[in-house]
Amino acid sequence: MKRYLFTLLVGSICLTSCGDDDKPIIPELNSVTRISCFEGESDSPKFTLTVDYTNDGRVSNMHYSGDDEWRLISSDNKYLTLDISSGETLEEYILNGNVIIEKNVSKKNKYASNEVYISDEYRYAYSGSELVQTSWVTRWPDEKGGYKSESYAEYDKFKWENGNVTVFSRNQDRIEYEYRVEPMPQNFPLRVIGSLEPVGLEVVSPLNLMFGRHGKNLPIKAYSYTIPNMSEKNAEYIYSYTTVGDYITEMTINETKGNERNTYKYTFEYNFSRN
Repeated sequence: MKRYLFTLLVGSICLTSCGDDDKPIIPELNSVTRISCFEGESDSPKFTLTVDYTNDGRVSNMHYSGDDEWRLISSDNKYLTLDISSGETLEEYILNGNVIIEKNVSKKNKYASNEVYISDEYRYAYSGSELVQTSWVTRWPDEKGGYKSESYAEYDKFKWENGNVTVFSRNQDRIEYEYRVEPMPQNFPLRVIGSLEPVGLEVVSPLNLMFGRHGKNLPIKAYSYTIPNMSEKNAEYIYSYTTVGDYITEMTINETKGNERNTYKYTFEYNFSRN
């Protein structure tokens, strides 16, 4: 009898274990490998970005073609942006694990032949996994052979609510964001950047997924103003999306600045899978 009860108990445990293992496996979405931006009614892209990944899904290099041309490569715990024509380093991103914590911009010294200096240093501060603040040090050469600099400990600030950045602020300037109910796909590289004109490459760069926590929802509207004139909008941005299955294949941002209106359309291709 005891042996019979023991057999039933083991069988029950095995059935329970099998039931736990039979949970549906949701495949990870492919990563974006090509982004194109079209401005206004133009059929020719304003810029195109192609992206390659390592086997574990980390960005290995990116190739940008637009007003200029550069390539971003992975190097140890850094990413380096290299000018295609000269091979010179333009930017350096420094990582802590899979999170970007610093960015340095390099320039040539116009007063000293072949001398390159760091013109801008950005440091990113996180609260948990949320990017909340950016500090900035800017420097420039003088004719006497030295350098001058200015530091801004709280250059950019980001306010989070319910898993999204709702306000970006720089001095007296603000830009506020409103969001849709629909969640943002975790492979979609959109983020609120440190800019009052959120329409450039940095808005959709795959490096955005390395700035800590990803936004929870898709933005539907943003508008900027200057304190204390909060009721007077400097600009307004309306977002719309085209989806195919679980993928966002197109995003359009309609920009209004006073009487000026412009449209930015971004297309996305997803071809990298590490499944």
